[in-house]
Amino acid sequence: MMIIKSDGSKVEYDGAKLRRSISRTGARKQLVEDVAADVEAQIKEGMTTGEIYRVVREELKKQSSCFACRYNLRAGILKLGPAGFKFEKYVASILKAYQYNAYVPEDDLEGSCVMHEVDVIAEKNGRRFFIEAKFRNRFQDNVDLKDTMATWSRFLDLVDGAAVGKCPHFDEVWIVTNAQFSDHALKFGVCKGIHMIGWNEPDERPLAGMVDNMTLYPITVLDGMKQSELEAFSEHDIMLCREVVDFDPEELAGKIGFSEERASDVIAQCAEVISEHHAENEPEHASRRT
Repeated sequence: MMIIKSDGSKVEYDGAKLRRSISRTGARKQLVEDVAADVEAQIKEGMTTGEIYRVVREELKKQSSCFACRYNLRAGILKLGPAGFKFEKYVASILKAYQYNAYVPEDDLEGSCVMHEVDVIAEKNGRRFFIEAKFRNRFQDNVDLKDTMATWSRFLDLVDGAAVGKCPHFDEVWIVTNAQFSDHALKFGVCKGIHMIGWNEPDERPLAGMVDNMTLYPITVLDGMKQSELEAFSEHDIMLCREVVDFDPEELAGKIGFSEERASDVIAQCAEVISEHHAENEPEHASRRT
C-alpha cells in the first residue's frame, strides 16, 4: 500500500516504522500493538503521512492523553518557531536537565575579526561549548553544508578571539536541530569534530531520544496552548512540562498572567505528560560525540 510523504513523494507503508513512532512515547508493547492495529484498520491507499499522524494521535488519546501529547513532540517543537528564539531556550532547558550549565546569552561575543551572535552556551566539567540551535519550520528540511561550514567558521573566529582576550574560550562546537543534516553537512561536521545532534542523529542519542529518555517535553505539546501563553512562559524561561509541575497554581498564575483555574489545568496536563516515565531508561549523560 502506497502513502504520500509531506514532500509529495510516494512510499510503501511501513508498519514497523509506525510501531517505532508509537513506542517512542513510552507505551508498553501491547498498547503499541493495539494502537497500531486500530490505526492500520483505517489506513487507505494514498493517505498522507499527516493524515496517518492525526489518526495515531486520536487512537492514542483514547488510551492516554499522556501518550498522545508525547507523540505530539515534533509538532510541538514546530510551535517554538518561526523565529527560533524559543527553540534556543528549549535546547538550553534540555541541556540543563543533563546537568549542563546552559543559557542563552544576552549579548553577542567578539571574535578575532567580527562580532558573533551565539545561540546557546553550555558548560560542564570545566569545558565550555558553543552551540548553534538550527530551527527548521518543516520536518523534511536540512541543515546543509554551508550552514555547517558557517558554524565552524564562527567557532574558529571565537577561538582566535579568546586567544587575544576578546571573548571566553570555547572547547567544542555543537549544532542542534529539530530537522536533519544533509549528507555533506554530516560528513564535514564529523570530519571537523562538530557535535551534530539532529532529530534522528546520532543513532546512539538523537534529539528525540534525549527528550524522550528524560521526558523533556516542551509545553507546546499540550493541546490548546495559546501563543500569548507560550510567549509568557518563554519570557520566564519556562519551556518544559517538568518545570511547570514545580509550581503551585497561584504562583504560576501570577507569573504567567492567567487564572488559577487555567494554571491548575496546565499543571495537571504537564504532570500527566511526564508521568509513567521509567527510571531504567534515564541516561547518565548527554549525547556522545559523533
